[in-house]
Amino acid sequence: MKKQISLWLAVIMLFGTIATFAQKPFAGTITFAWSAEGTDDPNVAAQLAELSQEVILLGNNTKTVLNQMGVGIINITNGDYKLVTTVIDIPGYGKYYVEQDENEVKKKFETSKMDFNYKDETKTIAGYNCKKVVVKVTDLETDEEDEIVLWVTDELMTGDYVNFSTYPGLKGYPLGIEMKKEIDGEEVTLVQKASAVTPSKKIKSTEFLRPSDAKDIKDAPAELKQMFGMDESEE
Repeated sequence: MKKQISLWLAVIMLFGTIATFAQKPFAGTITFAWSAEGTDDPNVAAQLAELSQEVILLGNNTKTVLNQMGVGIINITNGDYKLVTTVIDIPGYGKYYVEQDENEVKKKFETSKMDFNYKDETKTIAGYNCKKVVVKVTDLETDEEDEIVLWVTDELMTGDYVNFSTYPGLKGYPLGIEMKKEIDGEEVTLVQKASAVTPSKKIKSTEFLRPSDAKDIKDAPAELKQMFGMDESEE
């Protein structure tokens, strides 16, 4: 009898361990590629070919590293603390950062409304099953509407607040994004799609700290502030 009880305890403990492992948040790197549909303009294709994007992900935290033509942009989001830090690295200027707290993030959504329409259509991206989500974005000041198509997976075990600064309320994580833009009078669909998802146990929370050599944008030269859309009243 004692052996039987011990066996049941072992099974229960093992089940609990498996459940704990299954609930661990995803940690890894997602590499994205860009393309354009609806245009034969070689300049558009060339610019997108030079664009590299990598997202480091851990639970509610993301670190997006974007590089194009020598300019590096790092966008760090912390869903637990609702904090967004954007770092720009321009040759000849160095690194400067802008931070937005929860109130500032919410403020940028005050003039628009997002409605998520979850479809039954699915596709596989980078080995993960994704469901189509059509996002209707309404400008509350002009009533103009735009649509964005997301391909969202719930297989990564990301945190509930991983999308708080981009698509608040979205369930899952988008591995594909399609949006229409007008470029030189031509309607073009820009496509961002994950080309590789690489899990890694080596990613730690320190990965999402602001770089120590980055300076506050308020201390940047005037021409750099203009690139950030800042004026003197924001200092």
